[in-house]
Amino acid sequence: MRPYVLLVALLQSLRCSGVPLYSSELESMSHRGLGAALVKVNSVYAGSHLYRVTQASVTRVVPVGLNTADLLMVFGIKETECATASGSDPQTCAFRPGFFVPTFTCSGRLRMSATSAQVLSLKCGHDSDSSSSSSEEISSRGRHQFNIPFANRDYSIYIHP
Repeated sequence: MRPYVLLVALLQSLRCSGVPLYSSELESMSHRGLGAALVKVNSVYAGSHLYRVTQASVTRVVPVGLNTADLLMVFGIKETECATASGSDPQTCAFRPGFFVPTFTCSGRLRMSATSAQVLSLKCGHDSDSSSSSSEEISSRGRHQFNIPFANRDYSIYIHP
C-alpha cells in the first residue's frame, strides 16, 4: 500500500508545473496581454477604423522564468466606429453596425511579467461562422489571413504601478 501512495504522490507532483495562478492574477495578466495584442493588431492592420475585442480566452499558461509566463490566447475582434487617427481607446468604441463589418479570430503568444506585456506572435484570420465550404469562400477567406511573427521582440507595453 505504501509504494502505491508514493507512486500517486510522485505522479501528482510531476503534473504540477510551478506555483499555481489564482484566477485574479490570471485575469489581470490576460487583460494586460489582450491590451498589448489589440494595440499591435490596430497598429499593423487597422485600416480606417480601429478593432475591438469581442471575446477572449486563455488556452494555456506556460511558465518561462521567475515571475514570467507566456499566455497562449484566442480572441475575436471586430471593427469599430472609431477612426484609426482618433487616438481613442478601442475598447470604449461602439462596434460598426451592419452585416459586412470585418471580423477576425486571432491567436497569440504573449510574454507576461510583473511590469510588461510583450507580443511574441500573433495570427488572425476571418471568422468562419458559415458552414458552407465553397471554393470561392475558401479562397476569399485565405486572402484575408495575416500572420505577425515579430522578429523585433523589443515591442512591449509597460504598466506603471
